[in-house]
Amino acid sequence: MSTAAIMLSVREMLMVTLTLVTPFLLAAILSSFVIGLVQASSRINDLTLSFVPRFAAVLLVLYFGASWAATQMIGYIERSITAVRALFG
Repeated sequence: MSTAAIMLSVREMLMVTLTLVTPFLLAAILSSFVIGLVQASSRINDLTLSFVPRFAAVLLVLYFGASWAATQMIGYIERSITAVRALFG
């Protein structure tokens, strides 16, 4: 296996990972921003007030995006298996 093929495989793996993680991170960031605005405007500083909505937002994204994420992972695994079969005959 050449260095270029290894680099291409690693690049594809990282791109799939970033693609899968992005919706969850965006949900956590946006919910943290909104809760931060609410806390700053109401002067309520409670740790559970910032944790629970963020957790709920990530769970909602997980619920609605699970089939999409599974499809992405299955596609990546199929491409990887095809590449390994081509490599070893």
